[in-house]
Amino acid sequence: MSDSLTRWATKRLALIIAVAITATAGVSGTLGVFIGREALGHSSGSQNRESSALPTATSQPTPPATAVTVVPSATSDGADNTAEPAGALPGAPSHVNEFGIPVGYPHTEPGAISACGNYVSAYMTTGNREPTRIRKILNSISTTGVADRLAKAITDTDTQTAKNFSVPSINSPQAAFNLRVVGYHTQTFTTTKASVKIWANSSVGVYDSTTGLNPVESWGTDICTVAWSGGDWKLVDAGNGPDGPAPTDRASEQFQRFVLQGAPA
Repeated sequence: MSDSLTRWATKRLALIIAVAITATAGVSGTLGVFIGREALGHSSGSQNRESSALPTATSQPTPPATAVTVVPSATSDGADNTAEPAGALPGAPSHVNEFGIPVGYPHTEPGAISACGNYVSAYMTTGNREPTRIRKILNSISTTGVADRLAKAITDTDTQTAKNFSVPSINSPQAAFNLRVVGYHTQTFTTTKASVKIWANSSVGVYDSTTGLNPVESWGTDICTVAWSGGDWKLVDAGNGPDGPAPTDRASEQFQRFVLQGAPA
């Protein structure tokens, strides 16, 4: 099918994610669900039927949350590594907020990337997208005035998505809305603002559908912009990036990997 159904989203992982990149090596149709995208029934290389799992590491005694951390290249423009505590994972958040979202990032490029990874994951979690909850979620991680705009866009999109799938809501038991952050690519960075492309995987559709809307796996990107405000990296904008690439595409090599660390409490 070529019907445009959603804007794509990334299910927030109840884990801590860590990514390490050094200067010499890395360690590491259009079904939009707002911020990211995929196409149900689309035949491009951005889709396949096999699921993708992310590895987990040591357990973490914090509420379920996702923390994305990276070590930037030594030549990264504006990188401010002086804020990293000795022995700490570069970019690691200091705590989680009342919604279990990691916050309190260092004023560094790794901190900005970590924030984007976690914020995208948070507002893409299906449960967090409930109309009564999404604005509160966004208020907790964004600058003034951003939450209302993004919350309305998400709510409007999810309403249309549910209508297109003929389900009461994206949280309905028969609705498949499973999306996960996989990797990242820094587009721009200064000590005041950063733009990060988040690569993600999704499985969206209707379970046991008799009308051709069975869940389909796709790959897409979200563009996250954060700014340094009030002593932390805060979300200032988010929107759809290009579809794909699938892991089998050469273009996927631009993305650095997230390495999970921790597990649900």
